[in-house]
Amino acid sequence: MGQKDKREQRIDYLPSIVREMQAQVFERDEYICQMCGALAGDRDPYDSRRKLHLTIRHITEKSQGGLDTPNNLRVICSTCNEGLQNRTTPLLPKPERIQLLTQVRRATIDDQLYLLEWLEQKFKKTRI
Repeated sequence: MGQKDKREQRIDYLPSIVREMQAQVFERDEYICQMCGALAGDRDPYDSRRKLHLTIRHITEKSQGGLDTPNNLRVICSTCNEGLQNRTTPLLPKPERIQLLTQVRRATIDDQLYLLEWLEQKFKKTRI
């Protein structure tokens, strides 16, 4: 059994999407929030009494012409979902690439190595 089986999970499904398609999206996204990298059962960063749960949401909302297809669906956590609610941009804007690189360069070597390991694990299927 994988890491997801060891965690206390809460996963929500969209009623309008076929469960098989939702299961396919969860598997594709490896049960990881595609906005922040959180897993089901992680502590909410804003309220440590709450645990995060994962859900599937549209990338382009149906009200804005989005379709119920795997390419338009992604796994997100409850915290990220609270900031989206039919918005075209997240509540918290994504930092520019140069800002991210600056933060990584300023981090300790231990934190840089941790980030490297996390990235390698996250993208191991896409590396050649």
